[in-house]
Amino acid sequence: MTSSTPFLSLQEPHAETLREDNARRLEALADPEVLIIGGGVNGVATLRELALNGVSCVLLDTGDFCTGASGASSRMAHGGLRYLEGREFRLVAESARERNRLVAHAGHLVKPLEIVVPIEHRLRGFGRAVLRFLGLSKRSGPMSLLALEGGLLVYEIFGRREHPLPSHRTFLRRSGFPEGLRDTTRAVTSYFDGQITQPEGLVMEMLREALDQGPQVAALNHVSWQAEGGAISLRDRFGTGSWTLRPRVIVNATGAWIDQVNAELGGNTRYLRGIKGAHLVLHNPKLFERMAGRAFYFDDGTGRMVITLPVDRNVLVGTTEVETTDPDDRRVAEDEIAYLLRAMDGLFTDISVDRSQIVSVTSGIRPLRRGVEGSATSAARDHALEEDRFPACPAPVLSLVGGKWTTFRAFGEESADRALALLGRSRRVSTAARNYPGASACTAEELDLPQSLGKRLIDRYGALARKVAPLCREEGAVPLAGASDWCRGEIRWAIRARGAATLGDLVLRRTRLSFGEGLRPETLEDLVTLLSQETGRDGAELEAERRAALRDPRLMGSRAEPASI
Repeated sequence: MTSSTPFLSLQEPHAETLREDNARRLEALADPEVLIIGGGVNGVATLRELALNGVSCVLLDTGDFCTGASGASSRMAHGGLRYLEGREFRLVAESARERNRLVAHAGHLVKPLEIVVPIEHRLRGFGRAVLRFLGLSKRSGPMSLLALEGGLLVYEIFGRREHPLPSHRTFLRRSGFPEGLRDTTRAVTSYFDGQITQPEGLVMEMLREALDQGPQVAALNHVSWQAEGGAISLRDRFGTGSWTLRPRVIVNATGAWIDQVNAELGGNTRYLRGIKGAHLVLHNPKLFERMAGRAFYFDDGTGRMVITLPVDRNVLVGTTEVETTDPDDRRVAEDEIAYLLRAMDGLFTDISVDRSQIVSVTSGIRPLRRGVEGSATSAARDHALEEDRFPACPAPVLSLVGGKWTTFRAFGEESADRALALLGRSRRVSTAARNYPGASACTAEELDLPQSLGKRLIDRYGALARKVAPLCREEGAVPLAGASDWCRGEIRWAIRARGAATLGDLVLRRTRLSFGEGLRPETLEDLVTLLSQETGRDGAELEAERRAALRDPRLMGSRAEPASI
């Protein structure tokens, strides 16, 4: 393989990377108070809470940070309007409150989002909604205007306590409808939730904030581990480091792998019901323009709701719900893709959607709580904190079961409080009104970069653009081949400061290179060059990753080489 662009200067002194820093920290953390297994949003939120409260803690992940369900979300911070039918009032209230807090304290990455709901029935479906609300039926029905209006009144009451969003509006005349909706549309309602523009970036901000609390905190991705003799042995997948930890408390935040991890710790639990969901990322400029910065939440014709929203210059559509017992199942079936395309193709009568517009696919397993009967759509979305004592494991194990992206801070707070109680310690810092690291003001002028590049960095990183900017000068300002909106300095920063070690880490969780018009082969070549230089990883391994990436629909969408989607 040959790179289509030149190497960055090999003369620049090597800077210690996040992974090297944390490997060094682990040498002094043989007896951390808390070990967190799982680097998704709930695990990292728990790490942040504990670190801010002075607890020595280690987080590890066998893959990358923010994989699994955390890296395959709808990119929304929402209260769960539809959950009202299932009488999940506590969840909706907590979600609405946490959504508002995210908009207020992470405004660089979480924005208010107008959601448009086309409605074909003013009354039909209301009776079934009432039956479901009363617990007399688990069947969903078509969305009715009457049920939606009632739900929104309650929904907005829950969201008025802190930093409320605008109230909803309803239009009964076609003159107020978006262009192109079906003739059967009888009303249109719009309300507001939040959009997380870069969920992976938010996870990385929390991780960095936790590590900044001192050397008593460490987090390492791509490690293998096993429980032996009452201790946890770790080994770095990409290095020679190995460590043995004897924590006082273990937090299992592995999502779909919770029961499997508990088995490896010597336990036998059946907490999870795995529901796999897929999203499509589409490049359809006409559709993007018609959406005008708004999301659309619409009935697919069977009573099931579909959400589609703009992300950068693309349109994200989801999601499917498929029961699975395999936590490693990432396959997106042909009928899932066909379903989402068919649903989107019916939203606007004058805009067609087809397979050729798919630039990437996401798939993740929602770790819902077991014990809920009925369809995946009707299953409860609330979270639960389970505490176990396993005979072969001296430390108590806290399992973070269920939950949703929006409530990660509250769930992390709850799990940290339980860990603090087990340690006999008290909370001294609250994150409820704490700004996220990138939320402070920053202007392009202070970055000493071309105006267009400075604005892009602020859009992606908020105030953390100040840390990225020094790497984006001179050779670092050279655009990636096939991806002119991204410069090489950003990739170097993702590797050095955010722990990226593989092509998947870079494309799926540190950048949005699979968006736009899609990831290009020459971009992958540039990324391999940078990974080789920055990490010293074996060239043959990186070449194998590049070839695998070309076959991966998560990265390449409809252009993935066989066998794919």
